[in-house]
Amino acid sequence: MKLLVRYILKELLVPLGVWLAFLFLLLFVMQFLRTTEVLLGSAVTARDVGRLMVLLAPHFLVMAVPVAFLMAILLGLGRLGDDREIAALSALGIGPLQIAVVPVAIGAVLGLATLGLAVSAEPYGLREVKGLVNEIIKKNIVGEVKPGIFYEDLTHLTVYAENVDKERGEWRNVLIHDDREPTSPLLVLAREGRVNAAGRGAWLKIALDDGRVHRANRATTDYSVIDFERAAINVGVEGRIVGKNRFRSPREEMTPGELWESAEAAQKNHGDPKPFLVAFYSRFALALTPMSFGLLGTPLALSGRRGGRARGLLITILAYVGYYVLARLSENLAIQGHLPIPVAVLAPSAAIALVGGFFLYRIARTGVRR
Repeated sequence: MKLLVRYILKELLVPLGVWLAFLFLLLFVMQFLRTTEVLLGSAVTARDVGRLMVLLAPHFLVMAVPVAFLMAILLGLGRLGDDREIAALSALGIGPLQIAVVPVAIGAVLGLATLGLAVSAEPYGLREVKGLVNEIIKKNIVGEVKPGIFYEDLTHLTVYAENVDKERGEWRNVLIHDDREPTSPLLVLAREGRVNAAGRGAWLKIALDDGRVHRANRATTDYSVIDFERAAINVGVEGRIVGKNRFRSPREEMTPGELWESAEAAQKNHGDPKPFLVAFYSRFALALTPMSFGLLGTPLALSGRRGGRARGLLITILAYVGYYVLARLSENLAIQGHLPIPVAVLAPSAAIALVGGFFLYRIARTGVRR
């Protein structure tokens, strides 16, 4: 029995690793293409892209594990069937139920790993990603300032620098026209300026040295001139960040404890706690998804015909699409109050497991036919 377990493990773990890597890269490339305006900016470095990939890894792995596992079962066990090894095992008295123990056990381990990622690493990574992308956006804004050209893309703010050192973030002979307060606009002239684009907030800090501020009051004839040695201007870029940062999914960024607290706060304030409760229970339902896919994939792989790769890919797509549609439908019913929330979030995995259990029972009774 131990030899059988090791043999099936080898057949499943290798394609599982390959498909996990493939799906992870696919998801990352798709996200990258959605945000090319940000991630292909003039200030983006390879280190920024590497940090982004590491922070998004838990989120993408949570999405990829069920699909990769189902595909690994259909290809791994399907290969055994194509080579008549399943028939040989049946002749030795090893039936489908004994074979199914290994995929289901792997699914349980993968479910626990997915749960661990979903309750801690995924929320942390998504929060950090938003902060990192905010930094990148701000650095890109700084990189868009060209020497000798007026930069007017910031709302109510015009920036001009005679010389720009992009590597150090330093400007020479700076002019800033600040019209954020319409009744008293500012004109700032400085010999040097330094831009600090770091930090997670929606602000750019421009430090200025050796300059003069001209302030007019449009309601009166007052006009002020102030000399300074050092000054700083905080430039809000929240609008630019909101428009460009596509990594915005608040409930996915919250831990289960935060979701539960938010649900209680919404209930106390006469709000709707159900969206938070659905997200809370969905985190724990993720632990059952790989195991249910293991129950579904094993009989499908054992009963498949030759040429199982194309068939396996088609079954994987149909199974995951069906699971996704059922999950969204049940969540909507729970939010609308038509289903208890725990039942709604467990229904997709339970449905997949029941279908897989039925096929496994039938193939155990009729035997493997090739």
